[in-house]
Amino acid sequence: MSSIAMAAPGKPLERAGDQKAYLQGKRNAVQDSINESSTPGQLRAAAARFEGIIAELDQPAMRDLANGSTYLRAERLNNLIPLAEVYLRLGMKDQALEALEQSQRSSWLPVPFDQAPAFEGLRNEPRFAAINARARLGTTMFDTPTLAAGDKEKLSVEERIAGLSLFWHEARQHFVYFDHVPDLDWNKVYLDYLPKVMAAQTTRDYYEVLMRLAPLLQDGHTNIYPPEALTSKYYSRPPIRTALVEDKVVVVQVRSPSLENIVKVGDEIVAIDGLAVKAYAQQNVAPFVSSSTPQDKIVRTYTYQLLAGDAAKPVHLSLVGADGVQRDTSVRRSGYQDVGKSPEFEFKLLKDNVAYIALDHFESDAGVRAFEKAWPAIQKAAALVIDVRNNGGGSTGFGHQILRHLSNQPVRGSASYVRLDDPVMRAQHGNSVHWLRLDGDAGEHPRNAQVFTGPVAVLAGPRSFSAAEDFLVAFDQLQRGLIVGEASGGSSGQPLSFELPGGGMARICVKRDTYQDGREFVGKGVMPHIEARPTLQSVRTGEDPVLAAALSALAR
Repeated sequence: MSSIAMAAPGKPLERAGDQKAYLQGKRNAVQDSINESSTPGQLRAAAARFEGIIAELDQPAMRDLANGSTYLRAERLNNLIPLAEVYLRLGMKDQALEALEQSQRSSWLPVPFDQAPAFEGLRNEPRFAAINARARLGTTMFDTPTLAAGDKEKLSVEERIAGLSLFWHEARQHFVYFDHVPDLDWNKVYLDYLPKVMAAQTTRDYYEVLMRLAPLLQDGHTNIYPPEALTSKYYSRPPIRTALVEDKVVVVQVRSPSLENIVKVGDEIVAIDGLAVKAYAQQNVAPFVSSSTPQDKIVRTYTYQLLAGDAAKPVHLSLVGADGVQRDTSVRRSGYQDVGKSPEFEFKLLKDNVAYIALDHFESDAGVRAFEKAWPAIQKAAALVIDVRNNGGGSTGFGHQILRHLSNQPVRGSASYVRLDDPVMRAQHGNSVHWLRLDGDAGEHPRNAQVFTGPVAVLAGPRSFSAAEDFLVAFDQLQRGLIVGEASGGSSGQPLSFELPGGGMARICVKRDTYQDGREFVGKGVMPHIEARPTLQSVRTGEDPVLAAALSALAR
């Protein structure tokens, strides 16, 4: 007989997400049934119900299902800890300790049991001390306070080697896109970089070496960042946005009125600090760029990082305007008091009652709130354009909340995988890499709410990144409308962050995402159904060819 739980007679719950929701509901009901004044009889009944849920989770079929689901697997722990509290309230110390010890057979979570008032009665128990020691092991094993302690002008050679070794090791163990760099010998890279970090005389020298290391992995979610004390040396830039347009480096935005008479939208940058602009970019920018795709590298090289540098040093530009005349100027990288802020989440009604909304980021629920504020007008619109061309990501869930306004179908996100490197299997069967598919979002149930049923186009491009690409993948899988523009940045996933010596930070992509059918978009980008891109003329005239292409398609 199957041990998979039943939501209703004859209806088995076969998906991990459904099982988690079902068992979580049962657990919540047990916790709601008791309070501080509960009688011993009520506590015993609650304990029996917790034990019953744990027995369900221990059935072989349920264990197999939980092996691919982080959240379902956590339900066992989520029941054992409150069960231990109930046991202790009943005076059953041994059973309480056993429940806590069982919870640690699946995870050593940094739970401060010794600080919880509920476990006051166990403070003097040696077994409880051992439980708390295990709870702290994850922190002591993986945090790096000894390595990262303090900003220093110089690091010892031991610290420099330790930082290199830490990044190399974390990537070797957890990085999920080594197949994107098949010719990279990661072991040789380590040996090549050892003498480089040993020769670095200052912390700044050290980070200039390390910041060239991460880009070798060619992933936009794998980076090394310098200590905060050095950020002004690397990341200061004037309030000017540039882009590679028709193979020319062009000024596309000037955000300071004091600069508008010096640098104009549409100016072509032909040289920086006396070097031809592309030679400058390849020499001073590209070696420090972590990117997953050619289009992502172009954006980072010619938009985000081209003019970045030391705040104390101006950048010298040779510009050619629309009149064809070259002029030279120097621009400060910092100190502007008149920088304007671009409007966020712009909403407007276009010709023929087409609604347009820009979703500039998913870092908070601001985009969801802007969409819901505009919802009365969107409902009445003949068509809808959603612009994520400037969306650098954030939280995938905010994008899915918006997509639930566009369809009654479940919103399905990316399929996600992590490396499952089993040392026992390596010992018995040789070196291999194994993958575990995460449960993730197998299909969110839509809300019972009105949805927009008119035609939809989403504008995308290489600056659409991370959670914005998750939005594009989910929209594409819904088959709800057209993606217009250019391929997205081609980088999503979950970065693992950790500290480095001298106060720097690193992160490594540890989650691999694809379409549900297995199609790859990381390393490629989410492809548009209709291609359109800016031109030099459109930059100078203020026209938007991508929006125009979308409106034309919607009209058809």
